[in-house]
Amino acid sequence: AGAAAERATRNLFIGNLDHNVSEVELRRAFEKYGIIEEVVIKRPARGQGGAYAFLKFQNLDMAHRAKVAMSGRVVGRNPIKIGYGKANPTTRLWVGGLGPSTSLAARNTSTKVVRVLVPN
Repeated sequence: AGAAAERATRNLFIGNLDHNVSEVELRRAFEKYGIIEEVVIKRPARGQGGAYAFLKFQNLDMAHRAKVAMSGRVVGRNPIKIGYGKANPTTRLWVGGLGPSTSLAARNTSTKVVRVLVPN
């Protein structure tokens, strides 16, 4: 049935990184797309593959914007590859696209049941 669709998460995998890339450089390149909660850089031993990183954004919208805008861009000396990382289990539900006219009570859904209406 072909490749499974990539499941979007707020965690981005950043591959093909320059071995010398720093957390500061990654944050600088990606922070314009949203709040980055965590940066983890992995640097395998030389000859064991390239460096890679995981960036955890505050929400899915931010991660998606960063993925679309930064795919193939050069960070350090290399064009990076971006994919979604694994989802972390959570009891929260992210609902994007709420405008400023939505009340704070309606946006604070962490303890409420949310009904999503989808047009046919």
